[in-house]
Amino acid sequence: MNHRTLTATACLLLAPLGLGLAAPALAAPALAAPSPGAGSDTNLSFQQIKEELANHSPSAKLLVAAHRGQWREAPENSLTAIDLAIQDGAEIVEIDVRLTSDGVPVLMHDTTVDRTTDGKGRVDEMTLAEIKQLHLREGLGSKKASVTSHTVPTLEEAMAVVKNRAMVNLDKGWDYREQILPVLKATGTVDHGIFKGSPSVDAAEEFMARDDRIQYMHIVNDATAAEAFAFEGRQPVAVEVVFDSVSDAQAQPAYLEKLAGQSRVWVNSMWNSLAAGNTDEAALRQDTALGWDNLVTNYRATMIQTDNVETLDYWRDGGSLKLWDRQPGTNTVRVQAEDFLGGADNQGETDENKCLERTLRPTETVDACNLDGSNILQYIRDGEWVTYQVDVATPGRYAISGRVSSDVEPAGTVALDWGTAREEPVAIQNTTHNRNFERQEWDQRYLERGTHRFTVHFTAPDYVSLDYIQFDRAIG
Repeated sequence: MNHRTLTATACLLLAPLGLGLAAPALAAPALAAPSPGAGSDTNLSFQQIKEELANHSPSAKLLVAAHRGQWREAPENSLTAIDLAIQDGAEIVEIDVRLTSDGVPVLMHDTTVDRTTDGKGRVDEMTLAEIKQLHLREGLGSKKASVTSHTVPTLEEAMAVVKNRAMVNLDKGWDYREQILPVLKATGTVDHGIFKGSPSVDAAEEFMARDDRIQYMHIVNDATAAEAFAFEGRQPVAVEVVFDSVSDAQAQPAYLEKLAGQSRVWVNSMWNSLAAGNTDEAALRQDTALGWDNLVTNYRATMIQTDNVETLDYWRDGGSLKLWDRQPGTNTVRVQAEDFLGGADNQGETDENKCLERTLRPTETVDACNLDGSNILQYIRDGEWVTYQVDVATPGRYAISGRVSSDVEPAGTVALDWGTAREEPVAIQNTTHNRNFERQEWDQRYLERGTHRFTVHFTAPDYVSLDYIQFDRAIG
């Protein structure tokens, strides 16, 4: 594995840290392999994956599901994203299925092609031939994301990539099950697909009864919690548990213990609302009360859907997140975005897009808040600035980078001022989504031992978000 996964915030600035990510567009310090004895590069065979799906014992292996494939390295729902997700450790790849106007299942999350391709229009109003003329945009798409050479895959093409390698979570596919099932039969992959939905229990049971190779996952939430135990005979291979509060019925220990005895427990860790704040970002910044460990330990999760495939695979195989993305022999110091000394809002209180709650610095006008587990400065606008200090224990030359997000192009610039003169502005790269944070290199500078004060100046045609600033001491 190349371990290029995005990561989240860590602790404060004094301790050497090693959590971060490589920016795809600007060179960042080289990433290290996992520490000896931690993590594994050996994927389960497809037969082992099938056996694990039926394993409901306390020793059951945590299975990783890649949300829309490995979209951090290829366009979401692309064939390459599927392939890379499997290479990076996922046993299940989540894909989104839609039907073209001529009834062909293709991979597309939205009802339209507008966000993720260079085209416009509804999927169900376009023929397969028309869809195939389009090209996918980088990452999570957006109007300003670069167009790639990747095209929209058919379900048939996707199943050829996963065959005998991984399972596929057929998201949005329940309504198209009559069109999907023939594709799986024709490709010899009926036992690879996980149909998913929240229909009546009777409808789900009737569908499963058609073929004992059909695998089905039922979704439960506040309104449908009791349905998980209404199946007679054959049980769903998994139950997707969605809870936005720890007090939800489906999040209680007795409920989850009973559920884990009959089906795999699938939990989504992408956003706060899916698992009461137990997100990828919370795990990656090592929140002691939230994240992957909490999902496994207290919510009986045996399948986690993630946007951070490599990191989750590394962690579940014993890797320490403190060592993730650490450079051997270097000191890494991180300054959290919310730990600013001072900042000015160029537009005062006229900004319309503020954090819903300034939970991190509530008395400040700077928008410091938590976004799905990541502690950030959000809605940074043109002309704004923020001042920080960094404590350096080991003198040397440091590569300075910032973990930022922006879904526009150009995204703006950042310039560092160390009190003598402002450095030349560095372009911020479009990350394709405001929740997709990437660490991008800003500067290299020799820093003596001690405390250094610096100001970060932004230009931004729309807005930028900042997670943290990282200092990596160069080797040698």
